[in-house]
Amino acid sequence: MKASQVSSYKYAAPVAALIFLSPVLTELLMGVVHVTNLWLLVPEMGVYGCVALIIREVTRRLKRGWGTMLLLGMAFSIAEECVILQTSLTPQFFAAAPKVSFGWAAGVQWIYLTAMLWYESVYAVVLPIYLTELLFPRQRDELWLGRRGLAISAGIFLLSAIAAWWLWGHAGVLKYGPNTYQVPATHVVLALVAIAVLVSGTLLLRPSRPVRKADRRPWSPWLVGLVAFIHGLAWFLLIVLAYIPASVFQGITPAIPIAIGLAWVGLGLLAVRYLSRSQGWQDQHRLALIMGASLASMLGGVTVILSASPIDQVGKLAFDLTAIILMAALAVRLRKRHSQVPGAPQPTAGSSLRSGGTNT
Repeated sequence: MKASQVSSYKYAAPVAALIFLSPVLTELLMGVVHVTNLWLLVPEMGVYGCVALIIREVTRRLKRGWGTMLLLGMAFSIAEECVILQTSLTPQFFAAAPKVSFGWAAGVQWIYLTAMLWYESVYAVVLPIYLTELLFPRQRDELWLGRRGLAISAGIFLLSAIAAWWLWGHAGVLKYGPNTYQVPATHVVLALVAIAVLVSGTLLLRPSRPVRKADRRPWSPWLVGLVAFIHGLAWFLLIVLAYIPASVFQGITPAIPIAIGLAWVGLGLLAVRYLSRSQGWQDQHRLALIMGASLASMLGGVTVILSASPIDQVGKLAFDLTAIILMAALAVRLRKRHSQVPGAPQPTAGSSLRSGGTNT
């Protein structure tokens, strides 16, 4: 077997895992995808999975960290919400559309768009990349794709995005009412401009210096997971607000919950920065962040599945329990891995995602 073939097989597993985990963490555990529409995971792997893979590879080539992944993930979220599915621009997607949902102005559901910018960038990009690299520690510091692989991934993403756009416009959105509303072309153009500015600005940023570890002990993984759970669960309150009629909040501007949400995001980023700079920050803590955020998504997604069929409700419970068991098994595995080499340093080369820092 040729060396190139051996190399391809070496990275096939982490590539496949990342492509699979991205839509699972984003849509399946939340309940948007359930038993009766499980086939949606296929096109979503092409969209969510491939974009996560591309962002991971670009970030690694630039020797950047999770800050770059988060910003590029936000650019993808704008594409998802305003270009591909256009859910943030479609009034009938919200149950309160006839009365105008809270946060709807100038043809945009601003509260929902703000919520999705954070949710999709974290759950579709950052968390699955972290989780995949925990599953494959030997490959975490390496590139998984060559130029050809990147080109193929970009092609699959574009084709999958077109397919998702067509499926949503001809079937998905009809479940929420007659598709009589036409999204203004100017909104799509402005979204594309915003994406171009965000991507180019992110890639042109100079990476900051590697963050030095602080001389303090890290929090217990249990406490780290609890913080991630509380932060993630509170974020779902913002999502719910977008489905409430504006008449319920007469005299209240949507700018208030949006500002609170942005402040909550800033607080979360500061918390991660503070925690990850502690001496002894390990893979167990990173997994605790993922588990806490995932549990928040599972619980927050209960509101999504309440009106679904009994088989879908039971299916969500089964999917959630399976994910919890698998993550718990991974936690045991990480604990054993660390105990076998108690003095071994954590990976620090290159990006902050590997070292636990926050450089962009």
